[in-house]
Amino acid sequence: MDVGVDTHKKAHVLVAVGAQGQLLGTRTVANTPEGWVTALQWAREQQQQQQVRWGVENTGSLGKGFAQFLLAQGEAEVREVVPHRTAQYRRRGRTQDKTDAADALAMARLLGAEGASLPLVQIDDASTELRRLSDHRDNLVADRTRLINQHHAQMLQRDPRYEERSGPLTQAAGVRYCQEFDPSHAHALVPTRLLIVRQLATRITALTTEIAELTALMGQRVVALGTPLLQLRGVGPVVAARLVGELGGTLRVHSAAALAALAGIAPVAVASGSRHGHRVNFGGNRQRNRAIHIIALTQRRCEPLAQAYYAKKRAEGKTARAAMRCLKRRLVDVLYRLWQPRPEASPQPVAAIAA
Repeated sequence: MDVGVDTHKKAHVLVAVGAQGQLLGTRTVANTPEGWVTALQWAREQQQQQQVRWGVENTGSLGKGFAQFLLAQGEAEVREVVPHRTAQYRRRGRTQDKTDAADALAMARLLGAEGASLPLVQIDDASTELRRLSDHRDNLVADRTRLINQHHAQMLQRDPRYEERSGPLTQAAGVRYCQEFDPSHAHALVPTRLLIVRQLATRITALTTEIAELTALMGQRVVALGTPLLQLRGVGPVVAARLVGELGGTLRVHSAAALAALAGIAPVAVASGSRHGHRVNFGGNRQRNRAIHIIALTQRRCEPLAQAYYAKKRAEGKTARAAMRCLKRRLVDVLYRLWQPRPEASPQPVAAIAA
């Protein structure tokens, strides 16, 4: 039996479909822990000695609580359904109605036709916490950058050459200079501007402290997991936390090519008539892509083998960006091999680049 779940903030709509595609029932439950219990009980009543497959939309947001509840209750097959696939199957129906029940029915039909190919929802683990910490740290860094820009604009109005004495605002000395800044000439608006400058400096200092604490915590979590990613030059606690958070402590892809495609690093084949070629992949998970890009930048600067590989691609006539994409794709192979369980001696990941 296949159950499609159309998720919303206040309520979820469930539609159950039998093995032969027949409609078994429809139910609306509240998006609360009590409603989740009701939904599971209802599905088991409709089960008819069949294994239940769940298709849940928005498992990373509105449907996350329900999907994690199902996994915690022992449901073995909870699949993630993306909205555009729901829309495709809804348009195949006899009517063009756009209702919650129609969406849930489309998910159930999709499960019956392509269930094995849909991604399984994974229960939250240590990698989930690392992803949350990484997202929170990125938000704090973005907030600090915004405040630094505001601070810089305020200081330019008071002293256009202040950076010659203070240094950049990204350093503690620069922020401290602005906190203690006291112009020599008096003006009616000076107290107001000084208040703004000092409050911004205080907030920047607080954010910097919070970011440092988060970075240290992420480093502790990564070391506790024992991930081999830290063996690779260019992978520090922040990058390792992002990669483990996005991909999980145990890699769930079947090949390095699949990992490259998921990260938007593998090129996209294009062909029309007698013309064949590839273009840059602008899709994929951009957080994974960014993490691997940081590794590639570090290796190009510090790792002789990566420098030789990059120089080789440039000598072949590739542009700087194209050579960088080749290096990133090569590093995906290295990362994939690092992730594989190896009972024998520790691998030597960097040397693999020259292979």
